Amino acid sequence: MMRNAVNGLERLLEVEIPRCSLILVTGAEGTLKSGLVFSMISNHLAANNEHGLYVTLEQSKESHLQNMSSLGIKKKDELHVFDYRDMRREWADRELDMIKMTDEVIDFYKDKYGNLTVFALDSLNALYSISEEAYLRKEMYDFFSSLRDKELTSFLILEAPPLMVPGPFHDYYRPEHFLADGTIELGMIEGKGVVKRYIQILKMRATRHAMEKHQITIDENGINILGPIY
Repeated sequence: MMRNAVNGLERLLEVEIPRCSLILVTGAEGTLKSGLVFSMISNHLAANNEHGLYVTLEQSKESHLQNMSSLGIKKKDELHVFDYRDMRREWADRELDMIKMTDEVIDFYKDKYGNLTVFALDSLNALYSISEEAYLRKEMYDFFSSLRDKELTSFLILEAPPLMVPGPFHDYYRPEHFLADGTIELGMIEGKGVVKRYIQILKMRATRHAMEKHQITIDENGINILGPIY
């Protein structure tokens, strides 16, 4: 189950994340967002004989898998990784509707693997950068609704600064936090010359969970969640 997919995750989740939930995973650069999501869903799928899809917009499949391997995170056969490199080459002279194409890619994998239950997008920032801002809020609402209709447990990675300050940047991200069923924040805390990474569940509907920041580490065996930082 998802609660046991990463060593120590049961420290934060008292019960399982409901199936078909839509979870935002946010944080600054270098806070292990991709590693956490990749590890969680890969281990979950292998333990439950299900299939999942990880779509990367920012890296090639090969580069992403190399990065995961360097963190001690191994891809299980049940997790399928897709990038848009070939499509971008083929459609270089045309404007791509990436949200529509992502929907179609999900449908392809659902048809190929009848028990496709988990989806991850890395990242929403990349999707925003190639979408028209005027229609972005409606497109995101429709996209989130589509993921729920497909009965997928979805993890959407969103890179954000450590502190969300008022202004256009803050407003830009607010709709996704409102629409999502859960928000997991990863960050860094510096004190006494030591920098520690942390994980905190800010919101998780229909799920009892810890509210404290917990330390998150990585070693040759992958990601570990330790006790509360404070």
